Amino acid sequence: MDDRVKNTSIQEIFHKMDYGESYEKVDEAIEWIKNKESSFFANIEKSTESVNGTKVELKNRINEEMVCAQYVPEAETVKKILSKSNGKVKWIDISAFQRTTLLNKLAAEIEKSAGVLSQLEIVCRGILGRDTRSNAILLLAQYFYYYSNFAMKYGHENPNWKPEGVAVGVISNENVLSNLGLILAPALASGYNVVLQVGTALFPTVAFIIELAKKVGIPEQVIRLIPSDDGDLQPYLSSENVSLLALLVDLNNEKYVGSNILNKKILNLSSNKIPVIIFDNADLDSACTSIIDAAWGYQGLLPWSVNTIIVQENVVDKFLSKLKTEIHATKVGLGNNKLVDISSTGESSFNKLDKLIKSAKDQGIEVFQATENLKSFTPTLFVGGKVSTNRVLSADEDQDANVVTVIAFRSIDEAVNLANNSRQGLAASVWTENVGIVNEVAKKLRVNNVWINSHGLTAPEIALCPVKDSGTGYFGGKEGFYEYVQVKKTTDSPTTSNAPTKISSSQASFVSFAKKSQENWSRLSKLNKSKIFQKFAEYVESNKKELGASMTSVFLDEWIAEIFQCVTETNNSNTTTQADYNVVSAREPRGVIAIENEVEYELKNIRLILTALFEGNAVILLTNSTNSLTLYNELSTRLPTAVFTVLSYNLNNIQIISAHKELGAYFGEGVNAVYSALPLRDSKIYTNVSNNWNDVYRKVTFSKNVWSNIGKSSTCNLSTY
Repeated sequence: MDDRVKNTSIQEIFHKMDYGESYEKVDEAIEWIKNKESSFFANIEKSTESVNGTKVELKNRINEEMVCAQYVPEAETVKKILSKSNGKVKWIDISAFQRTTLLNKLAAEIEKSAGVLSQLEIVCRGILGRDTRSNAILLLAQYFYYYSNFAMKYGHENPNWKPEGVAVGVISNENVLSNLGLILAPALASGYNVVLQVGTALFPTVAFIIELAKKVGIPEQVIRLIPSDDGDLQPYLSSENVSLLALLVDLNNEKYVGSNILNKKILNLSSNKIPVIIFDNADLDSACTSIIDAAWGYQGLLPWSVNTIIVQENVVDKFLSKLKTEIHATKVGLGNNKLVDISSTGESSFNKLDKLIKSAKDQGIEVFQATENLKSFTPTLFVGGKVSTNRVLSADEDQDANVVTVIAFRSIDEAVNLANNSRQGLAASVWTENVGIVNEVAKKLRVNNVWINSHGLTAPEIALCPVKDSGTGYFGGKEGFYEYVQVKKTTDSPTTSNAPTKISSSQASFVSFAKKSQENWSRLSKLNKSKIFQKFAEYVESNKKELGASMTSVFLDEWIAEIFQCVTETNNSNTTTQADYNVVSAREPRGVIAIENEVEYELKNIRLILTALFEGNAVILLTNSTNSLTLYNELSTRLPTAVFTVLSYNLNNIQIISAHKELGAYFGEGVNAVYSALPLRDSKIYTNVSNNWNDVYRKVTFSKNVWSNIGKSSTCNLSTY
């Protein structure tokens, strides 16, 4: 036998095989766009109106020829659309059963239209056809199937429920198509009329889906589309006809501006890229194969696309050798090429990549590309350092360039710290065969999803609950539905528009102190916390006479009742099965929470304070209450220092708290002038106090989902061993 054959692995032969050329047809998409191009504008009431707005041309990503023109409306047109969007035809007036039926039909039509949808994504965004079919269309349809059930269930249980305005969704071009379902499906299931502002590259595909909605019987006026890449969100934030905003954009991007002057409910999911942690006992081959798709699949637009690989020091060289081999074998091409592994990104992304490479080389960072001096996108590794860390480029440029950085670590804590030292809090994947390491790392990571020896797993039933700069609120799961029905609409203008003044470090120190105390408090078992709460309840009961001099007996009885409700109704982790994976979902505290308490004897604030504390948060209470102060001070003395802090409710203290980046949530009543003046990335943590215990519980905690493979023992024939 030839020695070359003996020394060549099957894997190497497979990688070098040439299958020729094979391209996907896009004729149906092109034909549909040509027939519908005249409707690619924002109509105020009917699609038969004359075209309005500024013309924007969209190029075909295959041949760079113009494929269509869209018309981006002026701000005044957007305001008119919002004023008309909840007018003659109200989706909530259609019966719950019919809404359920129509959403199911829409899901089925999306599945049937997978071919045209994937063609539209090829033409308009250059996304590989199989990426759209495997990563987007199936999940998008599943969201509509899943939430259709809630339309009937909630409608039956709450026959008088009606939205107090429209739901607005803003979806940038930097989103996977399935993310549309995170907004549109629960909004329609809960009865809203919906206004969607969609990035111009994504707009034709979404317009096709809305046409499917009309085809199955959803009235035209229920979903209104606005093509725009504009970041001015003020028309939505200022409109009294808007109930809530769901923003699938990166609010750290300076282009997104607007003041939440009415303190509207904001949901936000940003596609900040995530880390992978690889330990020395991991299956390195499987990890490398996964990373190619995790980093560069779907053009890096998935919410969980990877930009950092953290590898145990003693296997870095071995891992890099394997990963470089995978990259060498990875084929890059246009979105219509069936035989490529990843599709090339646009010119803008390539220019950012080129700039990033030059900066890395200037800093002495090792740069690896399978082929150098290209004039188009190619997978790129930086070994040993991140360029953006040294502030050569902004974090936005680092995100957009689709670069992956490989960093070594020595200890578990170092790996976790490297992973947590990021703006993102959506997910991380961990590769190891050691169960003890899995448990420790999953617990310490400050993210919503942890994937064990896998990546990017999701399901409609499992809620995304982004933390840090990845966003706020819940997307998916039953929690994602309740975001739309538990909304407190505010219409009053703020009493003052004073922006926060500059706060000294000494003034803000109590927030940092609370954060440090909270970390220890959260580690205390719930049984031990319940003992503290029970002792406090005994104090209230035995001192009713003295306390009754300033508080009513009804109010004190409510304190005692809420203590025991809080202790007994807390939810523990639960386990579900998704395909071949167990998903353990647990609740974790938000951190430091601030609560306004303007009104004496406000029972819902009792529930909020106690639930927040019992779930492991530190609470800063802003109050001018004199009657309840004795009770608050007694509770504070029974808890570790700084876990429960009582401050005067005044503008200065609100400014101090709002300026602190470690604050996890701020609960207020109505409109808060300080938060109204903050940038959206900071004001998004403001929320109104709720009367609903489950809503309170969801807001003072976030969910952590740990996905682990349960194996395939059913396919293993033990008799052969």
